[in-house]
Amino acid sequence: MNIFLKTYQAQTNTYTNPKMKDRKTLYATYRKRVETILESFTDGFFEVNNSWTVTYWNRTAEELLKIPKDTIIGKNLWDVFPEAVRLKFYTEYRRAMSTQTSTRFEEYFYPKDMWFEVSVFPNGQGLSIYFKDITERKKTAEELESERKKYRDLFNQNPLPQWVYDIESLAFLDVNQSAIKSYGYSREEFLAMSILQIRPKEDIAEISVILNEVKKSGQPMTSSVRHLKKNGDLIYAEVKGTPIMFNGTPARMIVAVDKTTEIKAELAKQKSIEKLHEITWIQAHEVRRPLSNILGLVSLLEADHCNPENTVLIQKLMDQAKELDQVIIKTAKSTNQHLL
Repeated sequence: MNIFLKTYQAQTNTYTNPKMKDRKTLYATYRKRVETILESFTDGFFEVNNSWTVTYWNRTAEELLKIPKDTIIGKNLWDVFPEAVRLKFYTEYRRAMSTQTSTRFEEYFYPKDMWFEVSVFPNGQGLSIYFKDITERKKTAEELESERKKYRDLFNQNPLPQWVYDIESLAFLDVNQSAIKSYGYSREEFLAMSILQIRPKEDIAEISVILNEVKKSGQPMTSSVRHLKKNGDLIYAEVKGTPIMFNGTPARMIVAVDKTTEIKAELAKQKSIEKLHEITWIQAHEVRRPLSNILGLVSLLEADHCNPENTVLIQKLMDQAKELDQVIIKTAKSTNQHLL
């Protein structure tokens, strides 16, 4: 075996004791030592010569591929594994043999339903090959990739604007298609900005307070804020933030709900209420002031008893004034009830 011979030659070159003459014994000793080392490997290991004949096959190789060494040593590798001829095993082994350069690769071996990581080392008379089972690692990676794809699909297909930002730098880390469409920035523009750049300048101080609270709490939070679109439009939004790890970076995922229509309607309602208050005040003060003057004049006329004809007129004037007063009071009450 090539690896035994190389180890033997390296070791015998260090000996100068003339009594060590039995090279066959020395070779056998080191062959045993190297074999013990190779058999202790947790990786599969085998060797082939330049004719692709298997010259060594360790215990782990037996266990991984379910082929005993006494059934494969001395046989052509490709006769034992004809399925491998169509895979990387064949092309990479041949390249390493022809160029005398080492190589490392991963490949799926479908007859065993296993993934292998393979390291190939030319030794001048063939190849020394180490391989390990990485099936579980591959499955874990595939599951992780599947979860990432689900996240990407949910993220991008969400009809509500969503983004992820760095909790420290406040830079956008990711943004979905709905945010791009709603706010007017391209994905590249978003990723070159921080979240402060979509806020009105006059709101920065207030937003900084909210962000500090978010950073300290590390909990999901909901806030009402104002955002600026690329075209300058100002919108009112309810943002819901959740802490996440994004590619190893502490971050927050934001879902933004446009509340502009509702808030503008509320502002219009408040304006109407203010107008009604103004009307109520006018009714209660401006209209009742001349009415109070009329009632005062009636009182003066009542004091004049000299003209009996005034009595009927005074009574009629008094009745009309009181009726008008009741109308004003009723209107004011109705307005107040509407405001409530």
